[in-house]
Amino acid sequence: MSRDPQREESPGRSRGEDVKLSESAIREHYRRAKPVYEALATVSDYPTIGLNDFVGWYIKRDHDDVEAIKAGYPQRGRVARLDRDYDEIHDRLERTLYAVTTYKTPTAFQQWEPCRYDESEGRTVWQDEPPTPGYVDLRAVPAWGDIDLADDIKPQRGNLDAQTRELVERTLDAYIDEYATLYGSRDAVYALDSVGGAYVFGAPEAALPIADHFSDDPDALERVFDEFLDRSNAWLQEAEARVNERVDGAGDIIQPDWVNNKNRQYKPPLSIHADHDAVVTPIATDDVRYELRSFEGVDNALIEQAVSWADDLTRVEHTDCVDSLVATLWPDLYEDHDGWRATLEAWIEAERERERERQRQREAALQRREERLAELDGTLEGRPITPFKEDVYEAVENIDITEIARHYASDAYDTDPNQPRPQFDPCWRHSESGQSCFVDEQANTFGDSKVNAGGGPAKLMALATGIISDADADLDGEDYWAAVDELRSAGYDIPVWVPEVGSDRVDGGTYDQMPFWAVRKAAVALEICPEDAFVDREGEDGSYEGFPGYETYNETLEAIADAGLRHERDPISPEEVTDSEGQNKQDTRSDTASADSQVSQIDQAHVREKNRLLSAKVDQLESELNEKTDRINTLETEVEHLQKELETVRSERDYLESALENDVLNQGSEQQTEEDPANDRSTLERARQFISFDQ
Repeated sequence: MSRDPQREESPGRSRGEDVKLSESAIREHYRRAKPVYEALATVSDYPTIGLNDFVGWYIKRDHDDVEAIKAGYPQRGRVARLDRDYDEIHDRLERTLYAVTTYKTPTAFQQWEPCRYDESEGRTVWQDEPPTPGYVDLRAVPAWGDIDLADDIKPQRGNLDAQTRELVERTLDAYIDEYATLYGSRDAVYALDSVGGAYVFGAPEAALPIADHFSDDPDALERVFDEFLDRSNAWLQEAEARVNERVDGAGDIIQPDWVNNKNRQYKPPLSIHADHDAVVTPIATDDVRYELRSFEGVDNALIEQAVSWADDLTRVEHTDCVDSLVATLWPDLYEDHDGWRATLEAWIEAERERERERQRQREAALQRREERLAELDGTLEGRPITPFKEDVYEAVENIDITEIARHYASDAYDTDPNQPRPQFDPCWRHSESGQSCFVDEQANTFGDSKVNAGGGPAKLMALATGIISDADADLDGEDYWAAVDELRSAGYDIPVWVPEVGSDRVDGGTYDQMPFWAVRKAAVALEICPEDAFVDREGEDGSYEGFPGYETYNETLEAIADAGLRHERDPISPEEVTDSEGQNKQDTRSDTASADSQVSQIDQAHVREKNRLLSAKVDQLESELNEKTDRINTLETEVEHLQKELETVRSERDYLESALENDVLNQGSEQQTEEDPANDRSTLERARQFISFDQ
């Protein structure tokens, strides 16, 4: 393909550099372009959605449903058809027209739902679900990609140098080759210059045979189209790697978004770009040229070219490409089955059987749970631990995902109030629009349009905390439980799963003893041992985290039993702690664990902490001892004084007793008569008549 290295791109003005386009000029432009959208609007009588300025999804009318009006929903709405509603869309256009990549059954545009417009929030509120078409409504579906220019290249659009423009053209040509491989024909591939990059489409009618084949099975139809879009996005991501490998420098100037879904918007031909006074134009896939067309440069010839492009895209002539699509996207199954129909039927049956098996497993687990709860007779109520995974799953799924999105997973939340679902700017990756992720409040899930994937509260928290980095990554195994721990750390009340004797193992068996890791989990959950108190140990199977002492281990076993869980573990006695064999009483991976008691095995950090605690205790005891010693010294002084005083008093008493014995009592005896009762009293009692000893 020849290129003129001196060819320069026509200058394009950004909105910040020129006079704003007038409202009348914009309206006149879209009036002239109406034939383009009439040609683009349907594929084999299956219409697509049209919307103004990325927000005008719905046509609304007043209605006479008294109950809905009383409930506060004075209008009803449905999605807008690009063809029949074009005049209304045109009247409310401010600058940019959008269409949707997929074509739907006509009945999807007849679903009216009561609604009202919330002025304070700037969005439409629906009485029930918004009437947005689902996967079951799809009929003509293309593989599609937004082949964006790199962020540092976009502002230069209109002033690209010849070398950069030629590299863009070679890269786009390579992507078109990839689409031709997917569809089996380059004739079934279409492209648009989107001003900020390019759009590449596969023929949407190639999916019509799938819609016809499963027309009597809505469940199968929904499954296949959902999977088709997921697989085509994933395949194109792999194609990106191949293009970057073939075309040197492609990854520096082109950064695609593979975000096709059931209702993916794009700017159709002649739509005006939001930031440049330029329009979307067709690209010839057999001779790729990337030349900007300014708003002022739109003439009748360009309009006719755009109409021709729309006619080609919507013409039904590439239905035979369905075989190449299925063979490429379902390669393993296709090899084992005869043709695309048998391949998709086999995939559907396998999916249904997988769901049936999961349902059987859930029902069996719930049955075991009910039986065990009956045995426990309420023992687990209010406890922070549970032997049932289902309790954890239920608690996680009941977390309001909007809280996770708003407070943990977004740099900005509800970035487009006009959307039926809250949009947000994800914290785990860059989003140019700030609207490429959304929350489905009814389903309590989120979606990432960049990778056409999503999930529930645990997966969103995993993305927010860096446990996983992409929304299309699986969240399972240790990653799932790490996400659950993050949710607990954020303050959500989620019981800790502690498998007991008889609980299912991952390998298909059951536990005959509570695993050691579960005992540790229980110790933390039951507030017996903090997470950072466990210490590194060496056991038969290598190093592990053990209890700081046998007392803590025994206390944990007792608390687990009090909670009603069966552990089948023996406590450790003090005698076993000093026995070398006793050091294997607590198990790590083999469930027979080591004793965790010798100080020599405790790491230095633990020793320092223990020493700090003991030093504090010593200081406390020394302080108490000093206080008591001072008190003892005071008491000893008092005792000494009392002893001296006692000796003095005793001496005086003895002297007086002796004197009275010899003198005073003798005189009294002579004076007394025989009737004197004093004769019956002792010498000491008679002396007390004269002297007081109360001192």
